[in-house]
Amino acid sequence: MTATALREQAIKHDQKALESFERCDTDGALSQWANGLLAAEARLQADIEENGGKALFPALFDLAGNLVRAKRMNGQWGTYWALLDERGRITGEWFTPSKSHDARRARKTDAAKGYYIGYVMAPAKAEIKGGSYASCNAVAVRTDDGYSEDVEIVDNGQHNEFTATLGRHYAIWGGLI
Repeated sequence: MTATALREQAIKHDQKALESFERCDTDGALSQWANGLLAAEARLQADIEENGGKALFPALFDLAGNLVRAKRMNGQWGTYWALLDERGRITGEWFTPSKSHDARRARKTDAAKGYYIGYVMAPAKAEIKGGSYASCNAVAVRTDDGYSEDVEIVDNGQHNEFTATLGRHYAIWGGLI
């Protein structure tokens, strides 16, 4: 679908949610919630389409600014980077980024471990994700299985100002800016 068609679809879902609320107040809460999520997903997909089918994602770089073969994953203790071999298989080595909310401190800690968190534009699609109805959101999801060398590097982590401006929170927890 085109971005324009997706935005029209989002408007229709918003209208359905509003009509449901006006018709039955809170009795239609589930359909209002669902239509709101579908509208958010359509708007996000429209943004992705307008960006050439790509969205912004954190990526792992070495101290020389080279993209590292790594896939961002979530585990029991939070987000980490699984290092990959030439075939894209997980090697068993990983990097856990600093969880500091102070961008400068986090960058310094990550550099001491040999890595920077930067950002790339990678192929993406919009999906609704969440563990329960209360935590569902429309989010951009990479369609390249989490790593590809065919990405546009926006920031290789060496540019302190850009990374701090973009927000360290994105690199640690994920989601939209």
